[in-house]
Amino acid sequence: MSWEPLRARFTREALTRSFAPLRIRDYRRWSLAQLLSGAGGAASQVALAWVVVQLGGDGIALGAVAACMMLPTLALGPFIGILVDRHSRRSVLFVTAAAQMAVALALATLAFSGMLQLWLVFALSLLHGVAFAADNPARQLLVLDIVGREKVTGAVSMNEVIINGSRVLGPAVAGLLLVIADASWCFVFTALMFVPSMIVLWRLRLSPRPVPAPAPHVIGGSAPRGAWHYATSDAPIRATLLLAVCAAASYNIVVVVPLIVSDVFDGDGGTYGLLTVAFGLGALPGAFFSATGPMMPRGGEVRALALGMGVAVVATALAPSLPLLFAGLAVLGAVVMWFIARANAFVMLTAPVAIRGRIMGIWAMALPGSTVITGLLVGGLADLTDPRVAFGAVGAVTVVLVAVLWRSLRSDDPRTAVPPTAPGA
Repeated sequence: MSWEPLRARFTREALTRSFAPLRIRDYRRWSLAQLLSGAGGAASQVALAWVVVQLGGDGIALGAVAACMMLPTLALGPFIGILVDRHSRRSVLFVTAAAQMAVALALATLAFSGMLQLWLVFALSLLHGVAFAADNPARQLLVLDIVGREKVTGAVSMNEVIINGSRVLGPAVAGLLLVIADASWCFVFTALMFVPSMIVLWRLRLSPRPVPAPAPHVIGGSAPRGAWHYATSDAPIRATLLLAVCAAASYNIVVVVPLIVSDVFDGDGGTYGLLTVAFGLGALPGAFFSATGPMMPRGGEVRALALGMGVAVVATALAPSLPLLFAGLAVLGAVVMWFIARANAFVMLTAPVAIRGRIMGIWAMALPGSTVITGLLVGGLADLTDPRVAFGAVGAVTVVLVAVLWRSLRSDDPRTAVPPTAPGA
Protein backbone atom coordinates (compact mmCIF):
# COMPACT_ATOMS: atom_id res chain seq x y z
CA MET A 1 0.00 0.00 0.00
CA SER A 2 1.39 3.41 -1.00
CA TRP A 3 1.33 6.17 1.60
CA GLU A 4 2.09 8.90 -0.95
CA PRO A 5 -1.56 10.06 -1.34
CA LEU A 6 -1.82 10.41 2.44
CA ARG A 7 1.53 12.19 2.73
CA ALA A 8 0.50 14.55 -0.05
CA ARG A 9 -2.26 15.92 2.17
CA PHE A 10 0.29 17.09 4.74
CA THR A 11 2.71 18.83 2.40
CA ARG A 12 3.28 22.54 2.76
CA GLU A 13 1.50 23.12 -0.56
CA ALA A 14 -1.60 21.14 0.52
CA LEU A 15 -1.81 22.84 3.91
CA THR A 16 -1.33 26.27 2.35
CA ARG A 17 -4.08 25.54 -0.17
CA SER A 18 -6.49 24.25 2.48
CA PHE A 19 -6.12 27.37 4.64
CA ALA A 20 -5.92 29.80 1.70
CA PRO A 21 -9.51 31.08 2.15
CA LEU A 22 -8.58 32.40 5.61
CA ARG A 23 -6.18 34.85 3.99
CA ILE A 24 -9.23 36.66 2.58
CA ARG A 25 -10.48 39.22 5.11
CA ASP A 26 -14.12 39.06 4.03
CA TYR A 27 -14.11 35.28 4.31
CA ARG A 28 -12.64 35.43 7.84
CA ARG A 29 -15.34 37.86 8.93
CA TRP A 30 -18.09 35.85 7.28
CA SER A 31 -16.83 32.61 8.86
CA LEU A 32 -16.98 34.11 12.35
CA ALA A 33 -20.46 35.47 11.64
CA GLN A 34 -21.58 32.00 10.47
CA LEU A 35 -20.21 30.41 13.64
CA LEU A 36 -22.23 32.81 15.80
CA SER A 37 -25.47 32.61 13.79
CA GLY A 38 -25.17 28.81 13.62
CA ALA A 39 -24.69 28.68 17.40
CA GLY A 40 -27.80 30.82 17.80
CA GLY A 41 -29.80 28.50 15.57
CA ALA A 42 -28.59 25.41 17.47
CA ALA A 43 -29.47 27.06 20.80
CA SER A 44 -32.95 27.83 19.48
CA GLN A 45 -33.52 24.17 18.53
CA VAL A 46 -32.57 23.03 22.04
CA ALA A 47 -34.86 25.65 23.60
CA LEU A 48 -37.75 24.79 21.28
CA ALA A 49 -37.54 21.10 22.20
CA TRP A 50 -37.65 22.01 25.89
CA VAL A 51 -40.59 24.39 25.34
CA VAL A 52 -42.54 21.71 23.47
CA VAL A 53 -42.04 19.30 26.38
CA GLN A 54 -43.09 21.98 28.89
CA LEU A 55 -46.23 22.66 26.86
CA GLY A 56 -47.23 19.00 27.10
CA GLY A 57 -46.01 17.92 23.69
CA ASP A 58 -44.87 14.35 22.98
CA GLY A 59 -42.51 12.74 20.52
CA ILE A 60 -44.89 13.38 17.64
CA ALA A 61 -44.96 17.08 18.52
CA LEU A 62 -41.16 17.20 18.61
CA GLY A 63 -41.05 15.49 15.22
CA ALA A 64 -43.62 17.94 13.87
CA VAL A 65 -41.46 20.90 14.90
CA ALA A 66 -38.46 19.41 13.08
CA ALA A 67 -40.65 18.69 10.04
CA CYS A 68 -41.90 22.30 9.97
CA MET A 69 -38.29 23.49 9.81
CA MET A 70 -37.24 21.13 7.02
CA LEU A 71 -40.39 20.86 4.87
CA PRO A 72 -39.85 24.22 3.09
CA THR A 73 -36.34 23.12 2.10
CA LEU A 74 -37.72 19.84 0.77
CA ALA A 75 -40.66 21.41 -1.06
CA LEU A 76 -39.28 24.74 -2.29
CA GLY A 77 -35.65 23.96 -3.18
CA PRO A 78 -35.54 24.86 -6.90
CA PHE A 79 -38.13 27.64 -6.53
CA ILE A 80 -36.01 29.29 -3.84
CA GLY A 81 -33.01 28.74 -6.11
CA ILE A 82 -34.53 31.14 -8.64
CA LEU A 83 -34.19 33.94 -6.08
CA VAL A 84 -30.56 33.02 -5.51
CA ASP A 85 -29.85 33.00 -9.27
CA ARG A 86 -31.68 36.25 -10.00
CA HIS A 87 -30.70 38.35 -7.00
CA SER A 88 -27.56 39.20 -5.07
CA ARG A 89 -26.64 36.46 -2.60
CA ARG A 90 -25.74 39.24 -0.16
CA SER A 91 -29.25 40.72 -0.39
CA VAL A 92 -30.96 37.33 -0.03
CA LEU A 93 -28.90 36.49 3.05
CA PHE A 94 -29.57 39.88 4.63
CA VAL A 95 -33.32 39.27 4.30
CA THR A 96 -33.12 35.68 5.60
CA ALA A 97 -31.00 36.76 8.60
CA ALA A 98 -33.53 39.49 9.41
CA ALA A 99 -36.40 36.99 9.07
CA GLN A 100 -34.76 34.44 11.36
CA MET A 101 -34.01 37.18 13.89
CA ALA A 102 -37.65 38.26 13.77
CA VAL A 103 -38.82 34.68 14.43
CA ALA A 104 -36.46 34.40 17.42
CA LEU A 105 -37.68 37.73 18.83
CA ALA A 106 -41.30 36.63 18.37
CA LEU A 107 -40.57 33.39 20.27
CA ALA A 108 -38.82 35.35 23.03
CA THR A 109 -41.70 37.83 23.35
CA LEU A 110 -44.34 35.09 23.49
CA ALA A 111 -42.30 33.05 25.96
CA PHE A 112 -41.69 36.01 28.27
CA SER A 113 -45.41 36.88 28.22
CA GLY A 114 -46.53 33.29 28.82
CA MET A 115 -48.57 33.32 25.59
CA LEU A 116 -46.52 30.72 23.70
CA GLN A 117 -48.61 27.71 22.63
CA LEU A 118 -47.85 24.64 20.57
CA TRP A 119 -49.61 25.90 17.44
CA LEU A 120 -47.55 29.09 17.60
CA VAL A 121 -44.37 27.02 17.92
CA PHE A 122 -45.37 25.10 14.77
CA ALA A 123 -46.23 28.28 12.86
CA LEU A 124 -43.03 30.09 13.79
CA SER A 125 -40.95 26.98 13.06
CA LEU A 126 -42.51 26.88 9.59
CA LEU A 127 -41.63 30.56 9.02
CA HIS A 128 -38.09 29.85 10.17
CA GLY A 129 -37.99 26.92 7.76
CA VAL A 130 -38.96 29.14 4.81
CA ALA A 131 -36.14 31.56 5.66
CA PHE A 132 -33.69 28.68 6.09
CA ALA A 133 -34.68 27.23 2.69
CA ALA A 134 -33.48 30.42 1.00
CA ASP A 135 -30.54 30.91 3.36
CA ASN A 136 -28.93 27.52 2.68
CA PRO A 137 -28.13 27.75 -1.07
CA ALA A 138 -27.39 31.49 -0.91
CA ARG A 139 -24.96 30.98 1.97
CA GLN A 140 -23.03 28.30 0.05
CA LEU A 141 -22.82 30.34 -3.14
CA LEU A 142 -21.79 33.51 -1.31
CA VAL A 143 -18.64 31.63 -0.28
CA LEU A 144 -17.91 31.02 -3.97
CA ASP A 145 -18.45 34.74 -4.66
CA ILE A 146 -16.04 35.69 -1.86
CA VAL A 147 -13.15 33.24 -2.36
CA GLY A 148 -13.39 32.35 -6.04
CA ARG A 149 -13.55 28.98 -7.78
CA GLU A 150 -9.98 27.89 -7.00
CA LYS A 151 -10.38 28.22 -3.22
CA VAL A 152 -14.00 27.14 -2.88
CA THR A 153 -13.29 23.49 -1.99
CA GLY A 154 -11.19 24.50 1.03
CA ALA A 155 -13.81 27.07 2.00
CA VAL A 156 -16.64 24.51 1.82
CA SER A 157 -14.64 22.14 4.03
CA MET A 158 -13.98 24.90 6.56
CA ASN A 159 -17.68 25.73 6.56
CA GLU A 160 -18.37 22.18 7.70
CA VAL A 161 -15.94 22.71 10.60
CA ILE A 162 -17.78 25.93 11.46
CA ILE A 163 -21.16 24.17 11.36
CA ASN A 164 -19.93 21.47 13.72
CA GLY A 165 -18.40 24.11 15.99
CA SER A 166 -21.71 25.95 16.17
CA ARG A 167 -23.47 22.69 17.08
CA VAL A 168 -21.19 22.43 20.11
CA LEU A 169 -21.28 26.10 21.13
CA GLY A 170 -25.02 26.65 20.67
CA PRO A 171 -26.32 23.75 22.79
CA ALA A 172 -23.73 24.55 25.47
CA VAL A 173 -25.01 28.12 25.78
CA ALA A 174 -28.63 26.93 25.65
CA GLY A 175 -28.00 24.41 28.42
CA LEU A 176 -26.45 27.10 30.62
CA LEU A 177 -29.33 29.51 30.00
CA LEU A 178 -31.92 26.83 30.74
CA VAL A 179 -30.20 26.21 34.08
CA ILE A 180 -29.79 29.83 35.21
CA ALA A 181 -32.84 31.34 33.48
CA ASP A 182 -35.34 29.83 31.03
CA ALA A 183 -35.96 29.20 27.32
CA SER A 184 -36.97 32.82 26.71
CA TRP A 185 -33.36 33.94 27.07
CA CYS A 186 -32.24 31.27 24.60
CA PHE A 187 -34.40 32.94 21.96
CA VAL A 188 -32.91 36.33 22.87
CA PHE A 189 -29.44 34.82 22.42
CA THR A 190 -30.49 33.44 19.03
CA ALA A 191 -31.74 36.83 17.85
CA LEU A 192 -28.56 38.59 18.93
CA MET A 193 -26.35 36.07 17.12
CA PHE A 194 -27.75 37.18 13.75
CA VAL A 195 -26.53 40.75 14.28
CA PRO A 196 -22.89 39.99 13.29
CA SER A 197 -24.05 38.33 10.06
CA MET A 198 -26.12 41.37 9.12
CA ILE A 199 -23.20 43.72 9.88
CA VAL A 200 -20.79 41.65 7.77
CA LEU A 201 -23.28 41.46 4.91
CA TRP A 202 -23.93 45.20 5.10
CA ARG A 203 -20.21 45.96 4.80
CA LEU A 204 -19.47 43.26 2.22
CA ARG A 205 -18.61 44.59 -1.21
CA LEU A 206 -18.37 42.08 -4.03
CA SER A 207 -17.58 42.55 -7.68
CA PRO A 208 -20.69 42.37 -9.88
CA ARG A 209 -21.32 38.87 -11.10
CA PRO A 210 -21.13 38.51 -14.89
CA VAL A 211 -24.38 37.64 -16.63
CA PRO A 212 -24.10 33.86 -17.19
CA ALA A 213 -24.72 32.26 -20.55
CA PRO A 214 -27.76 29.98 -20.77
CA ALA A 215 -27.01 26.51 -19.49
CA PRO A 216 -26.94 23.70 -22.06
CA HIS A 217 -29.78 21.18 -22.02
CA VAL A 218 -31.87 23.41 -19.70
CA ILE A 219 -35.47 23.79 -20.74
CA GLY A 220 -38.04 26.18 -19.44
CA GLY A 221 -35.77 29.24 -19.13
CA SER A 222 -35.71 30.32 -15.51
CA ALA A 223 -38.43 27.91 -14.42
CA PRO A 224 -37.59 25.36 -11.75
CA ARG A 225 -38.32 22.54 -14.19
CA GLY A 226 -35.22 23.62 -16.14
CA ALA A 227 -33.01 22.93 -13.14
CA TRP A 228 -34.86 19.67 -12.45
CA HIS A 229 -34.34 18.60 -16.05
CA TYR A 230 -30.63 19.34 -15.86
CA ALA A 231 -30.16 17.70 -12.46
CA THR A 232 -31.98 14.52 -13.53
CA SER A 233 -30.40 14.28 -16.98
CA ASP A 234 -26.80 15.00 -15.95
CA ALA A 235 -25.54 11.62 -14.70
CA PRO A 236 -22.80 12.79 -12.26
CA ILE A 237 -25.02 15.40 -10.59
CA ARG A 238 -27.99 13.01 -10.45
CA ALA A 239 -25.84 10.31 -8.86
CA THR A 240 -24.31 12.71 -6.33
CA LEU A 241 -27.73 14.01 -5.28
CA LEU A 242 -28.98 10.46 -4.69
CA LEU A 243 -25.91 9.68 -2.58
CA ALA A 244 -26.46 12.93 -0.67
CA VAL A 245 -29.81 11.52 0.50
CA CYS A 246 -27.90 8.54 1.92
CA ALA A 247 -25.47 10.94 3.59
CA ALA A 248 -28.38 12.79 5.17
CA ALA A 249 -29.72 9.52 6.61
CA SER A 250 -26.24 8.58 7.86
CA TYR A 251 -25.67 12.02 9.40
CA ASN A 252 -29.05 12.02 11.17
CA ILE A 253 -27.86 9.79 14.03
CA VAL A 254 -30.49 11.24 16.39
CA VAL A 255 -33.05 8.86 14.87
CA VAL A 256 -31.52 5.50 15.87
CA VAL A 257 -28.46 6.01 18.05
CA PRO A 258 -30.52 6.91 21.16
CA LEU A 259 -32.44 3.66 20.65
CA ILE A 260 -29.21 1.67 20.25
CA VAL A 261 -27.89 3.22 23.47
CA SER A 262 -31.01 2.46 25.51
CA ASP A 263 -32.25 -0.79 23.97
CA VAL A 264 -28.97 -2.54 23.15
CA PHE A 265 -26.47 -1.26 25.71
CA ASP A 266 -28.80 -0.08 28.52
CA GLY A 267 -27.09 3.32 28.45
CA ASP A 268 -28.42 6.68 29.60
CA GLY A 269 -28.55 10.22 28.28
CA GLY A 270 -24.94 10.85 29.28
CA THR A 271 -23.78 7.94 27.14
CA TYR A 272 -25.76 9.24 24.18
CA GLY A 273 -24.27 12.71 24.69
CA LEU A 274 -20.74 11.30 24.60
CA LEU A 275 -21.54 9.39 21.42
CA THR A 276 -22.70 12.57 19.68
CA VAL A 277 -19.45 14.22 20.79
CA ALA A 278 -17.50 11.31 19.25
CA PHE A 279 -19.38 11.78 15.98
CA GLY A 280 -18.71 15.54 16.02
CA LEU A 281 -15.01 15.14 16.85
CA GLY A 282 -14.65 12.65 14.01
CA ALA A 283 -16.21 15.15 11.62
CA LEU A 284 -13.35 17.62 12.19
CA PRO A 285 -10.58 15.53 10.58
CA GLY A 286 -13.03 14.61 7.84
CA ALA A 287 -13.43 18.27 6.95
CA PHE A 288 -9.64 18.71 7.16
CA PHE A 289 -8.98 15.86 4.72
CA SER A 290 -11.52 17.39 2.35
CA ALA A 291 -9.78 20.76 2.50
CA THR A 292 -6.35 19.27 1.77
CA GLY A 293 -7.56 17.29 -1.24
CA PRO A 294 -7.37 18.38 -4.90
CA MET A 295 -8.87 21.79 -5.67
CA MET A 296 -11.52 20.26 -7.92
CA PRO A 297 -13.38 17.20 -6.55
CA ARG A 298 -13.71 14.33 -9.01
CA GLY A 299 -16.56 11.90 -9.51
CA GLY A 300 -14.36 8.93 -8.65
CA GLU A 301 -13.50 10.51 -5.32
CA VAL A 302 -17.18 11.13 -4.55
CA ARG A 303 -18.16 7.51 -5.21
CA ALA A 304 -15.20 6.16 -3.19
CA LEU A 305 -16.18 8.31 -0.20
CA ALA A 306 -19.82 7.23 -0.56
CA LEU A 307 -18.73 3.59 -0.53
CA GLY A 308 -16.63 4.21 2.59
CA MET A 309 -19.60 5.94 4.20
CA GLY A 310 -21.87 2.95 3.59
CA VAL A 311 -19.31 0.51 4.98
CA ALA A 312 -18.76 2.73 8.05
CA VAL A 313 -22.52 2.82 8.77
CA VAL A 314 -22.79 -0.98 8.58
CA ALA A 315 -19.72 -1.46 10.79
CA THR A 316 -21.05 1.02 13.36
CA ALA A 317 -24.46 -0.66 13.42
CA LEU A 318 -22.76 -4.02 14.11
CA ALA A 319 -20.49 -2.68 16.89
CA PRO A 320 -20.66 -5.32 19.70
CA SER A 321 -19.58 -3.00 22.52
CA LEU A 322 -19.83 0.63 23.56
CA PRO A 323 -16.12 1.39 22.98
CA LEU A 324 -16.41 0.06 19.43
CA LEU A 325 -19.61 2.06 18.96
CA PHE A 326 -17.71 5.19 20.03
CA ALA A 327 -14.93 4.38 17.56
CA GLY A 328 -17.40 3.57 14.79
CA LEU A 329 -19.27 6.84 15.19
CA ALA A 330 -16.01 8.82 15.18
CA VAL A 331 -14.94 7.14 11.92
CA LEU A 332 -18.44 7.60 10.48
CA GLY A 333 -18.39 11.30 11.38
CA ALA A 334 -15.09 11.71 9.53
CA VAL A 335 -16.19 9.87 6.37
CA VAL A 336 -19.66 11.48 6.22
CA MET A 337 -18.23 14.98 6.62
CA TRP A 338 -15.51 14.25 4.06
CA PHE A 339 -18.15 13.06 1.59
CA ILE A 340 -20.50 16.00 2.23
CA ALA A 341 -17.80 18.62 1.74
CA ARG A 342 -16.42 17.09 -1.47
CA ALA A 343 -19.82 16.22 -2.95
CA ASN A 344 -21.13 19.71 -2.15
CA ALA A 345 -18.20 21.35 -3.95
CA PHE A 346 -18.50 18.85 -6.84
CA VAL A 347 -22.14 19.73 -7.48
CA MET A 348 -21.54 23.46 -7.02
CA LEU A 349 -18.61 23.64 -9.45
CA THR A 350 -19.99 21.32 -12.14
CA ALA A 351 -23.43 22.96 -12.27
CA PRO A 352 -23.83 25.65 -14.96
CA VAL A 353 -23.52 29.17 -13.59
CA ALA A 354 -26.90 30.17 -15.04
CA ILE A 355 -28.79 27.73 -12.80
CA ARG A 356 -26.28 27.19 -10.00
CA GLY A 357 -28.63 28.62 -7.35
CA ARG A 358 -31.44 26.29 -8.38
CA ILE A 359 -29.12 23.27 -8.47
CA MET A 360 -27.91 24.09 -4.96
CA GLY A 361 -31.55 24.45 -3.93
CA ILE A 362 -32.05 20.86 -5.13
CA TRP A 363 -28.90 19.88 -3.22
CA ALA A 364 -30.46 21.35 -0.07
CA MET A 365 -33.57 19.26 -0.74
CA ALA A 366 -31.37 16.16 -0.75
CA LEU A 367 -29.29 17.26 2.23
CA PRO A 368 -30.66 18.16 4.76
CA GLY A 369 -34.24 18.36 3.40
CA SER A 370 -34.61 14.62 2.81
CA THR A 371 -34.24 13.92 6.54
CA VAL A 372 -37.97 14.67 6.85
CA ILE A 373 -38.64 11.45 4.90
CA THR A 374 -35.59 9.30 5.69
CA GLY A 375 -35.95 9.99 9.41
CA LEU A 376 -39.49 8.62 9.38
CA LEU A 377 -38.49 5.60 7.28
CA VAL A 378 -35.48 4.69 9.41
CA GLY A 379 -37.39 5.33 12.65
CA GLY A 380 -40.30 3.20 11.45
CA LEU A 381 -37.96 0.37 10.47
CA ALA A 382 -36.32 0.60 13.91
CA ASP A 383 -39.74 0.20 15.54
CA LEU A 384 -40.64 -2.75 13.32
CA THR A 385 -37.31 -4.58 13.62
CA ASP A 386 -34.33 -3.38 15.63
CA PRO A 387 -32.45 -0.03 15.71
CA ARG A 388 -29.23 -1.71 14.61
CA VAL A 389 -31.00 -3.31 11.67
CA ALA A 390 -32.48 0.06 10.69
CA PHE A 391 -29.11 1.84 10.87
CA GLY A 392 -27.35 -0.99 9.06
CA ALA A 393 -29.98 -0.81 6.31
CA VAL A 394 -28.92 2.79 5.62
CA GLY A 395 -25.36 1.62 5.03
CA ALA A 396 -26.43 -1.36 2.93
CA VAL A 397 -28.62 0.82 0.68
CA THR A 398 -25.71 3.23 0.29
CA VAL A 399 -23.33 0.47 -0.80
CA VAL A 400 -25.87 -0.91 -3.29
CA LEU A 401 -26.56 2.56 -4.68
CA VAL A 402 -22.84 3.21 -5.16
CA ALA A 403 -22.59 -0.01 -7.15
CA VAL A 404 -25.57 0.96 -9.32
CA LEU A 405 -24.21 4.48 -9.91
CA TRP A 406 -20.55 3.48 -10.26
CA ARG A 407 -20.25 4.37 -13.95
CA SER A 408 -22.10 7.68 -13.53
CA LEU A 409 -19.30 9.08 -11.35
CA ARG A 410 -15.95 9.01 -13.06
CA SER A 411 -12.77 11.02 -12.65
CA ASP A 412 -12.34 11.94 -16.31
CA ASP A 413 -15.33 14.32 -16.53
CA PRO A 414 -13.93 17.30 -18.49
CA ARG A 415 -16.00 19.74 -16.41
CA THR A 416 -13.97 18.87 -13.32
CA ALA A 417 -10.77 20.30 -14.69
CA VAL A 418 -9.62 23.49 -12.99
CA PRO A 419 -9.15 26.28 -15.53
CA PRO A 420 -5.60 27.61 -16.07
CA THR A 421 -6.62 30.91 -14.49
CA ALA A 422 -9.44 30.87 -11.97
CA PRO A 423 -11.19 34.24 -11.85
CA GLY A 424 -11.66 35.60 -8.41
CA ALA A 425 -9.00 33.29 -6.96
